[in-house]
Amino acid sequence: MGTDAGDDGDMVKLNVKVPKRLLEELDELADELNYTNRSEFVREVLRDTTEPILTPGAQEGVSKGYADVAAGRTMSTDEARDRLGLDEE
Repeated sequence: MGTDAGDDGDMVKLNVKVPKRLLEELDELADELNYTNRSEFVREVLRDTTEPILTPGAQEGVSKGYADVAAGRTMSTDEARDRLGLDEE
């Protein structure tokens, strides 16, 4: 999925210790997202963390959305259409 395009300079090795379960979850997610390997996935996550693509306002909106989902404040698409007065297409 991700690539190393746009990396600055030479690559350096980073050693990190993580709990085994976290590593298993990382590997599963990287596989689900079709990353070639673990390193490619970790580099992409680090880039996204250090160079966010969303504006601060958008990041706040996403965070609030996740909080709503975690708190169970969700609705079906049919409920949303009814609430907004939209017809199905």
